[in-house]
Amino acid sequence: MKTNIIVTGHGNYGTGVESSIKLLSGHNERVEFIDFLEEDTDDTLKDKIVNSLVNNEADQNLFICDILGGTPFKVCVELSYEKENMEVVAGCNIGAILEGILLKDSMGIVELADSVVNATKDTAVRFTKVNIATNSADNNGSTMDDGI
Repeated sequence: MKTNIIVTGHGNYGTGVESSIKLLSGHNERVEFIDFLEEDTDDTLKDKIVNSLVNNEADQNLFICDILGGTPFKVCVELSYEKENMEVVAGCNIGAILEGILLKDSMGIVELADSVVNATKDTAVRFTKVNIATNSADNNGSTMDDGI
């Protein structure tokens, strides 16, 4: 099953994510990155997305948007009602988007959308600092000076 992914968001979000994804995994088939620029309107963004859909015929489409409730999200939701096999997610991180791109042809569209959202939830963390002076030795008695 062929899946198309469209990443879109405010400003240069789409092309910014594209830059990161290409650095991490190279070029990926059937993945588009669309910006919603200051001069765009709802209609011009919709035209950009529709043109992308026409150029990338696929069995299913996943829209990944920057912000829940923003214009790109609203436009994608509207489009998802017009055609079967379209899902919309928002607020996902680069790692989750990359995972979705790499898995896109291996699962159904609903499962893929859930996977991208769950990957974001699973990888969003807060680093907790530890006092190195008092915790420099692990259970084996080695220190952090040993490296990995």
